[in-house]
Amino acid sequence: MLPEMTAHEIANEIGARQIYSRIYGEGETFVMVEGKTDQVLWEEFRSREDCTLYPAKGNDKIIAALEVAKKRDMRGISGIVDGDYWLITDADELGTDNLLYDDCCPDMESILLESPALRKVLRHSINADDMQQLHEFADKLKCEAQRLAAEFGYFRLLNHLNDYGLRCNSIPFHEIIDRDTLELDRDLVASRLAGDQPGLTSEEMLRQVDELRKQYPPGDAQLCRGKDVIGIMAFILPILFKSEFGDDLSALTTASVQDKGLSKDLRLAYEFGYFKGTSLFNCIQKWECENQPFKILHPEI
Repeated sequence: MLPEMTAHEIANEIGARQIYSRIYGEGETFVMVEGKTDQVLWEEFRSREDCTLYPAKGNDKIIAALEVAKKRDMRGISGIVDGDYWLITDADELGTDNLLYDDCCPDMESILLESPALRKVLRHSINADDMQQLHEFADKLKCEAQRLAAEFGYFRLLNHLNDYGLRCNSIPFHEIIDRDTLELDRDLVASRLAGDQPGLTSEEMLRQVDELRKQYPPGDAQLCRGKDVIGIMAFILPILFKSEFGDDLSALTTASVQDKGLSKDLRLAYEFGYFKGTSLFNCIQKWECENQPFKILHPEI
C-alpha cells in the first residue's frame, strides 16, 4: 500500500495538474473530497468539462492542503468535507477559505437521509400494498435510528472534544441496543469504551456524557453520525417492520438492507433534485460566483 500524501504533496500534485490543464485548455477546478465513496457520489454532480475530483482522505488533510494552496495563491481549488462535530462546536476550521460543507447536516450520509431517498429504497426493497404506510414506516425508521445514533453520538462527541482515542467503530450496534425496548445501553457502551483510555472509568465517562447532554440537549440531528444512523437502521428495520406490519421481512430483503448495502442503495437513489434543496448546494453556488470562471457543478443541476 502506498503511503498517504502530505498536504504539501497534495497541493504540489494539484498545482502540477492545473499547469498542465491550462496549457491544453481553459484550466480546471480541482475539488478535494474525503474519500473514494465521496468521489463516486460527486462524480454524478460535477461538471465533467470543468471539474476534477481529488480524494484527499480526511477533512484535516483537506484543510491543510487548502492552507498550503492559499499561501501559494493557487486559484480554482476547493474542498468538500463533512462538518461532523465541528458544526456543534462551531470550530474555527469551518472558516477555512474555499472549504465547502453543509451547515445543517454533519456528513454526506445525513444529507442522503434528509431526502426522499430512503422511501425510494424501501419501495424497491419491500413489497407493500399501501405505499403511504410504507413511507410513514420509512420516516419512523429514520427517526428511531437518529434518536439512537444521537445517544451514541454523545460518546463520539466526548471523544472528539477530549481526543480520548475511543474505538467507537469497534462496537456492533446489535450488542448495545436492546431489541425489545430499542434503547441504547449507555452503561454497556461506557464499560466497553472505558478501557481505551487509561485512567478513565466508565462512571467518569458517563458523568462527562451527562454534562454534554446538558450542554447539547437531545434531539439535535447534528449529534448523529450518518454512518451510525444507517447501521442502526439496518439492525432495527426487521424489528420495527414486525412491530408495524405483523410480518417478518423475507431473508432476501433483510440481507439486501444490511448497512453497507443500504448505504450504497441510498447513494444510488439520491437524485440531483434532492441536492438542490441542501445548504451545501447553496454553498457551492456561492463559491462558483466568487471564483469565476471556475465551475464545480454539472450545469443540469
